[in-house]
Amino acid sequence: MMLINSSARNTLKIFQPFFPIGIPVGVASLMAVAMEKGINAEFVDEQIEDEKTVMKRIENYVNNAKPPYIFCFSVLTAAFENSLKLSKKLKEKYPDSIVLFGGIHPSGSPDEVLSYDQVDLVLRGEGDNILQELYYRLKNGKDFTDLEGLSYKKDGKIIHNPGLSFIRDMDGLPRFPYHLFADNKKYHLGFVVSSRGCPHKCTFCSNRIITGMVFRYRSAENICNDLELLHDKYNQKDVFFLDDEFLTNKERIYKLVDEIKRRGLHEKMSFGFQARADSADESILKALYSAGFRSAFFGIETASNRIMKLIKKHETVEQITAAIKTAKSIGFNVSGTFIYAFPTETHQDRMDCIKLAKEMDLDQVRFNNATPYPGTELYQTAKSENRLNIQGLYENYNAVLTFSENPFKKIPFTYVPEGSTEKEIRNDLLFSAFSILFTYDKIKKILIRPDLGPRWFKVDAKKIPALMLLFFYLTVKYSELFLSVLLQRNTSISRREFLSIFKDFFKNGDVNHLEKQKILLKDTLPS
Repeated sequence: MMLINSSARNTLKIFQPFFPIGIPVGVASLMAVAMEKGINAEFVDEQIEDEKTVMKRIENYVNNAKPPYIFCFSVLTAAFENSLKLSKKLKEKYPDSIVLFGGIHPSGSPDEVLSYDQVDLVLRGEGDNILQELYYRLKNGKDFTDLEGLSYKKDGKIIHNPGLSFIRDMDGLPRFPYHLFADNKKYHLGFVVSSRGCPHKCTFCSNRIITGMVFRYRSAENICNDLELLHDKYNQKDVFFLDDEFLTNKERIYKLVDEIKRRGLHEKMSFGFQARADSADESILKALYSAGFRSAFFGIETASNRIMKLIKKHETVEQITAAIKTAKSIGFNVSGTFIYAFPTETHQDRMDCIKLAKEMDLDQVRFNNATPYPGTELYQTAKSENRLNIQGLYENYNAVLTFSENPFKKIPFTYVPEGSTEKEIRNDLLFSAFSILFTYDKIKKILIRPDLGPRWFKVDAKKIPALMLLFFYLTVKYSELFLSVLLQRNTSISRREFLSIFKDFFKNGDVNHLEKQKILLKDTLPS
C-alpha cells in the first residue's frame, strides 16, 4: 500500500518559502496503523518531493510489492487537481492498481471524486479502524462493498455505504510516528494532536467533515509521553496542540496540566493551543499558563454579533473580547483570525474588525477571505445564491489569496457576497492588515525583537531572493490600494479612514514613549 499526501506544492505562493512544512497528520496516522497491523505500507509527500522523485518512489514501491497495487491519496480541496493528475498517470502505468481517495475533499464531495475514471474508491471520514480490513480484502480480491465509510461504483452507479463510526478510544490508536519524518529537516515536528472532533456547527468549517462533532481525547499520560519524546529525542522546545477545539472538555485539561507539571515538562518546554473563546475562562487559562502554555490562538471571524449568528458560531463578540483580554492579562501571546466576505457582510462590518483587533491588542492577526469548501453549509449557501465561483479544479480555493497571489496574476475569489465586490473585499483585507501592522509597537517589535513576531517567518541567506520578491509584490499590492483610496475607485475605504492609520501610529508611538519614560523614571527614584 502506498499512501500519498497530495499537495498543490505552492498553496501559499509568494509566502511559501517562509513557512515550515507540517507533517501530513492523516497520512502519518494511517502509517502508524499500517506498521502496527503488519501492513506493507510506504508513503510519499508531494509537499516536499518533486514530480520526478514521487514517481521514482512509487516505482520502487511497485518493484517490491505484489499486485494489485493500492494507492491511497489524502486529498485537500486545493490539491484535488494534483491528485487527479497523478492518479491518472498511475492508472495508465499500472492498470491493475486500485486507487482510493480519502481526506476532507473526497469525504465532502464523494460523487464528484468518483465521477473520474481513475478513482475506484472513496473512504469517507476517519480511516484508522478500517484500514487493515480494507487492505486485506483488496489484496485478496474479496468483497469490500459492506464496509462502512466506503463509496464506490457498481454497474454504472455510485453507492455510498453508511458512514464510519467515530473512533472513541483515542489511547487505543498507535503512537504518532514522528520518527518517520524526523530525518527530513524540512518538516516541523513541534506539534501534538490530543483530541478529535468539535461539537459546534460553524457554517464555514470543513474539519468536522472528517473528525465529526463527537469530541474524543487522549489521556494526559498518553499526551505527555509524546511531549517527552519530542523534547528528549527530537529537541523540540515549543509544541503546538493542533486540536480543532482544545478546551472542549475542561476536566481533561486540568488533568493534562497536572501531568505536565508532575513530569516537569513546563520547566523545559512551552506550549500553544487553539480554542473557542467562550471556553477560555480565567481559571482554565491560569492553569494552562502555570503548566507552560504561552500562546493562544482564537478564531474570532467577525466583529458583528449578527454575522456570528448567521455563521452559527454560537458565541458573542463580547465573550471573545473578554477571553482575549483575560488571556493577555495573564501573559499569553494571543493570535486571532478574522474572515471577510460572509453573506450579508458590509464594508463597515469589516472596518469594525480592525477596531476590535486594536481594542484587544492582539499580538498577531490574520485576515482571510471566506472560502466555501465542499461539504460545508457555506458551500450550499454560495451555491443556492448562484455566487459560487470554482475555477477549474478548485484552483482558486485559497483563504489567503489577497496576500499570497502574484499581483500581476490575480486569482478570483470562490465567493463574493451580494452587496460587495471582489475588489472592495481585497482592498479591505489589505487595508486591515496594514492598519494592524503599521503601529509603533508592531514595527518596533519587528525591528528590535523579531523573535517575538511570527515564528514561521525565518529568513536566512538562501531566502533573501524570495524575500526581495515578496517585498516587491507587497509593494505593488499596497501601491494599488493607496491609489484606489486616493482616487476613490473600486473601494469603500474613505480617505479619512486611511489617514487615521497614520494618526493612530504617531499617537500610539507617543503614548508608548511616555509610558516608557514613566517606567524609567520610576526605576531611578528611591523606594
